[in-house]
Amino acid sequence: MLGEFIGAQLMLGVKPPKLEKEFLMSKVSLFFGAGAEIGYGLPSGGKFALDIFRMDVAEDKKLLRETREKVNKRSNYAKNWLPQDYEKKPISSFGRTQYESLVKSSLEYKRFDIIRYLSEFDSRVSVLARKFDETFGRNIREAFENVLGISFGAETFSHEIRISGILGDYNHLFSSDFFSSYLKALELPPTDENFFIRKRCRDFCRSVLELLIGACGEELVHNLNDGIFEKKPDEIDIFDDLGAIFSLDYRGAGLTGLEVILDGEPIAITADTSDEHLICAFALEILEDIFAASLDYQSLIDSNWRYLYSPKTDWAKFCKINIFLNTAQRYISSIAENFNDKIMNGDGYYHDIIEMKKEHEVKAIGTTNYNNFIGTISEEDVYYLNGSVDDCYDPYLNTIVSQEASTDIQHFTVPFLFTQSGIKPLTSIKMSERYVQLYNNLKNSDVVAVIGYGFNVDDGHINGLFRSCIEDEGKELVIFHYMNDFGTESDLKLKEYYQERLRLKDHSGITVIKVGNDRKTPEGVIWYEALAGA
Repeated sequence: MLGEFIGAQLMLGVKPPKLEKEFLMSKVSLFFGAGAEIGYGLPSGGKFALDIFRMDVAEDKKLLRETREKVNKRSNYAKNWLPQDYEKKPISSFGRTQYESLVKSSLEYKRFDIIRYLSEFDSRVSVLARKFDETFGRNIREAFENVLGISFGAETFSHEIRISGILGDYNHLFSSDFFSSYLKALELPPTDENFFIRKRCRDFCRSVLELLIGACGEELVHNLNDGIFEKKPDEIDIFDDLGAIFSLDYRGAGLTGLEVILDGEPIAITADTSDEHLICAFALEILEDIFAASLDYQSLIDSNWRYLYSPKTDWAKFCKINIFLNTAQRYISSIAENFNDKIMNGDGYYHDIIEMKKEHEVKAIGTTNYNNFIGTISEEDVYYLNGSVDDCYDPYLNTIVSQEASTDIQHFTVPFLFTQSGIKPLTSIKMSERYVQLYNNLKNSDVVAVIGYGFNVDDGHINGLFRSCIEDEGKELVIFHYMNDFGTESDLKLKEYYQERLRLKDHSGITVIKVGNDRKTPEGVIWYEALAGA
């Protein structure tokens, strides 16, 4: 009836704009990233990484041993694919020996993120302070005033500390009220009463300074190696051999902070917690937030992933990546279990789909997330492009199986989760079908809406889907961009930002809609209703 009515109106030369817009907006595809789940209380991607490396892997080692015992030793699988005496070989996992690799990768690939965080130290930490104060019913700024005996922010070290000009002009940190307060704590008298706060603040300040120097040093090393010779003849390759002789000692550029976070004892906060302990606990919050924003473990995963397909080549690395994926799956499942009631009965983007379906046809839902909350809440099929907690992978047969079926297979299987990795292969037919089916649905949608997805470099396989939809199919991509302060970025700036992320020729196919914590636009419109005006 609706189609006949619109057809009759058009034949008569009447163009009902509102009705036509609603008709055109009837088919919507949705794509969710990790940011869509933060409102439900689930951890961000950075927190996810830190928590995995902090977990006890004893349970995952036990699971690997049990799987090993199920393997038929007489089978061709054991004979040709597994190393000799595999049943007696030790089982290894990622540990402290990998910390340097984590720091190296973070400084190489996230150095600009680290420098940006430290340059905006007070604004970043103020957000943490507000949440910290609300959570514990205390005031961290007052705690500093009580301990240091001066007004918060009354003194900074901007005129006493300057980083060498060789490393660049990155001295904003020393103008920071928060960082200066931690430095000021190091000037407290070296008494027994002050031993704890002085030690904790010293570890914190050293960790932050290591990251600053490491990030600046990494940039300097890159510039040196790229510009050793300002001019050189292209036909003489000896100059190319001398182009990368400088390197950074990563053992002194961030390891302290990583060790404090992953190995340090947390500080419990109660109503009776002293101001000194409160300051130390907040230091851990800051340090964790810095690493959550900058920790990069891609190279660690990529360098071990290949051994899933060749355990005979390196049994230890096969075990490490196997255990890591099981730990990641266990962590995700535990988070889902802990937050199940809050999420299922909560209020968030997934619940909004139910209301959205009253006005629009949901053509498809895709996600980079791993849990099954979207499908359970929305009662829609979901395309999990980075794998899910219900998927398992048999690297020997290069096939995806269900978690239940994997227990009956006499092979080593791993949770099928593409965590932070540059490999992310479309490994099996089943996985390839997900991409193709989702893409076909995107093509047949009027609008594609993206929520909580960052378009990161290591998600190029997904970014390519969106780019093709925009440039090849002429589809409109509506990106919902979360902001604390709607006035900090202009619409044009955000469009240009996503144009660069997606590597588009222009931003004509992008619409960016700002949303806050309440999932509403600056005008107070809930996100899915804002689609009608996109």
